[in-house]
Amino acid sequence: MNRSWQSTVDALADRAEQAARSSARVSEAKDELVRIRPAHLAELSESDPAAYRRQVEIHVRSGGFAQAQRALLGAVALSKAHDAALLKAAGLVLRRRADGRPAPRRLPSPRVLPGEATPKWWIDSVNNSAAGIWRVIPEPGPESMLGARDDLLVQDVAQQARRLQASLTGHRARGSYYEAYEPDPAAADGHGIRPVPALPGLGERVSRQVNLMRSQSMRVPASRLDEFRQAGHDAFAVWERARGYGDAVVALLRSVG
Repeated sequence: MNRSWQSTVDALADRAEQAARSSARVSEAKDELVRIRPAHLAELSESDPAAYRRQVEIHVRSGGFAQAQRALLGAVALSKAHDAALLKAAGLVLRRRADGRPAPRRLPSPRVLPGEATPKWWIDSVNNSAAGIWRVIPEPGPESMLGARDDLLVQDVAQQARRLQASLTGHRARGSYYEAYEPDPAAADGHGIRPVPALPGLGERVSRQVNLMRSQSMRVPASRLDEFRQAGHDAFAVWERARGYGDAVVALLRSVG
């Protein structure tokens, strides 16, 4: 591996380490929220539910809880920014190496604020945009140009890409499981519900979307709950899978030399 590519792979490995550290800080922030939770709440939850609710309300209004919660929200946003930048960089580097092109002059950087600043507007921006991660989901393929099909490192990159594709599919599909519903006067007990009938002249997808916009009640049909949960799991797992892809790309590129 020439010096330019070696530096690029080292830089990508550093991005992967940054993403791993950011993810670890999320776990630490979650642990801190658990640590400051008053010990007696666990006992009250069963012995005196009303007192439990009062004490929980007092706790969540405390300065310590607010500070720990802000730290967690900031850590999550920073982690997302690092994961998205890692995924974009890994896809870019892998494609250029597979195509035989020169190493990129620089790698995509996470869009983070300088210092330790994590204001609410920035956190909301990261969460609303998912840090742009859905626009950089890679497809399997480029790795096959860097080794034999039975090479375990090549297979790992391809597998990580397929897992990310499953996350993208879950993200896109989650909204399609909802349907509008209305009371069903024909139900035996008079309290049943039924899907809102399709609108004449519209296709199933468009009719469902119009009904959802017009209705105040929606649900996921029981028959599709397992699919809905799997889609949610896949979508949420995109951050961990981004780090897995980055690590796999680094390992493959290091082996290529």
